[in-house]
Amino acid sequence: MKDSKAGTSKTTFAVVTYVAGARGSLKVGEQIPCHSEQNAHARAEKLMAGGRILGADVVKQTADPDAGEYGEPEYLGRHGRVPELA
Repeated sequence: MKDSKAGTSKTTFAVVTYVAGARGSLKVGEQIPCHSEQNAHARAEKLMAGGRILGADVVKQTADPDAGEYGEPEYLGRHGRVPELA
């Protein structure tokens, strides 16, 4: 991704949760922003231990919102039952 201005790109981390959908399928639950990769992994593990979600992805994305440019999400960890990546 190209920056329109130096230093405007920002890397974000999030936990994307998956819950039970119709007929045993998975559906996206909450998307929880995190401060760091370590924080995201810890949050995903804690959510999985709680038993209310079926799976969680730890995702990293780089973006330059001012320029409207968003990089592809990078999956850093997959916990529990998660959909297959295309």
